[in-house]
Amino acid sequence: MTAQQSTGQERTVTGERTVAAAFAELHARDPQRELFVFVDDHGRDAERLTVDALAGQADEVRALLHDAGINAGDRVLLIHLPSLDFIAAFLGCLAAGVIPVPLAPPNPFKLAHDVRAVSAIAASSGARALLTHTAYRDLVAAAAPLPLDGPQWPELPWLHPGAAIGVDAPVSQPSLWPAPADLDDPAFLQYTSGSTGFPKGVVVSHRNIHHELDALAADLVLGDDTVAVSWVPHFHDLGLISFLLNTLAGNAGRTYVISPLSFLQRPAVWFDVLSRVRGTHTSAPNFAYDLMVRKTTAEQRAAWDLSSLRVLGSSGEIVQPSTVEKFFSVFKSTGITREMFCPGYGLAEHTLSVSMGTGGPLALDRDQLEQGRAVPAAEGSSRVPAVFYGSGWVTKTGAGVRIVAPETERPCAPDEIGEIWIDSATKARGYWGLVEESRETFRAVVADGDPRGYLRTGDLGFLRDGELYVTGRLKDLIIVHGHNYSPQDVEDSVRGCHARIRGGGVAAFSVPSLDGKTSGERLIILAETSGADPGDALVAEIRAAIRRSVRDDHGLACHEVLVGTELVLKTTSGKVRRTACREEFLRQEVGGAVEARS
Repeated sequence: MTAQQSTGQERTVTGERTVAAAFAELHARDPQRELFVFVDDHGRDAERLTVDALAGQADEVRALLHDAGINAGDRVLLIHLPSLDFIAAFLGCLAAGVIPVPLAPPNPFKLAHDVRAVSAIAASSGARALLTHTAYRDLVAAAAPLPLDGPQWPELPWLHPGAAIGVDAPVSQPSLWPAPADLDDPAFLQYTSGSTGFPKGVVVSHRNIHHELDALAADLVLGDDTVAVSWVPHFHDLGLISFLLNTLAGNAGRTYVISPLSFLQRPAVWFDVLSRVRGTHTSAPNFAYDLMVRKTTAEQRAAWDLSSLRVLGSSGEIVQPSTVEKFFSVFKSTGITREMFCPGYGLAEHTLSVSMGTGGPLALDRDQLEQGRAVPAAEGSSRVPAVFYGSGWVTKTGAGVRIVAPETERPCAPDEIGEIWIDSATKARGYWGLVEESRETFRAVVADGDPRGYLRTGDLGFLRDGELYVTGRLKDLIIVHGHNYSPQDVEDSVRGCHARIRGGGVAAFSVPSLDGKTSGERLIILAETSGADPGDALVAEIRAAIRRSVRDDHGLACHEVLVGTELVLKTTSGKVRRTACREEFLRQEVGGAVEARS
């Protein structure tokens, strides 16, 4: 936790500018700086990109867009495999005044499933073209044709830059790139991950990005000596803004980019690179730290020196205290310390971050928590307390955060859990093309006379001594007999109750009673297993352990416990899609498929 984070104080903001303008200044100052390095599956440097080379590639993209008749303000889908090509494509769009729409690349082996979302986003954004690179274009060309009676690629021209600019190409001059007419104009559209519904396009302005990068640079103490390492997907806000755009703007000295696929196949590659390059900053969702505990060996950990780290971030999902404790216990020999640990809370609708840092774990009384109150657990309580990690302080200049009762829109009492509402210069402009939903979500007014328009985050939490604690999603809240239960809290109990339960494969949610009349909802647990497929006896053992753990920790009866493989639906960033899991469960229940699996 840095000094800036621990104080919770506001900072002075530098002059507002676009990412393209900041990059132009960096180009004028240090054109030969090695800005990005792409790392292969084995952790070796595979491709390097200097500031000047990146400027040339961005100019090539800018010319390509111009020649294709793409004008300033038009939207273009960006679909790239993990690579440095994406960075040049994104910067080239900014240089042309075109609005990039970064998307996850559809899997060539299941195109029929993935292109449906691409077509929907193309229609939603009114995209004029699809910008990609040769590597992905060739993969798609080699894939099996899409069935004629199924979803198809959107009817858009596919654009991709040709060979790299040669020595005879004109010298790039980023200082001559046109500036937007207004810093409140859209810089890019960030389509949400869809963890609670169909993705919507968040309109992120140039001004939003400036203030976000300014806050990150100050809170994380970024500078020319910063060596960042990231495997987080480039099409999500954490990877795009915190790592790629911060580096483009000159806030970080160099960033090493690892493919998310490389990390998932061999998690050790993350710390291999951090140790080798003496990385100073990195961040990932909670599940990544769980993977590092489970998928690395004592021999690997003994070889790593991670003492150069200053910030070990955790964001993108709620921090699980059990994961944190296991991680620091297992990795104490690597030079990692708790002072490096920096959880954060944020969302695309607020550009990226809301709060950062942590005062550590806080144990809450479970009985009070089930009544919607955050009261510290007393010594000797008969029930095991619920533990939450703080998500730090809101340090952005002029920001306002409120905890609000979602039904009445009235402010909550100090110890009451409610919906987190936030307003600051990084609050996005709204959802693309959704006027009414934008008004309801981005300009909500607290019913106490506060004139500010707030972003309704849809997340539940509370403030304690100025620090923000996030307890879960409003839509995911489990309500049984009038008591409130956090699905993450229930899932944490499930993870630790049997060795064969896969930590990242647990989902808890509630569904209506079967007859529609019985009070309260039914609690459903999905638990994926690791290793070989479990036999009937092991499934019964795991199911009994889950029921016992949930009953002992929460006083809850599980109505259905499904144990097996590939049960939990997730977003492309690894978040559990509880709403989608609930809908799939109900669909299968109606179809009679649940009984065989439960």
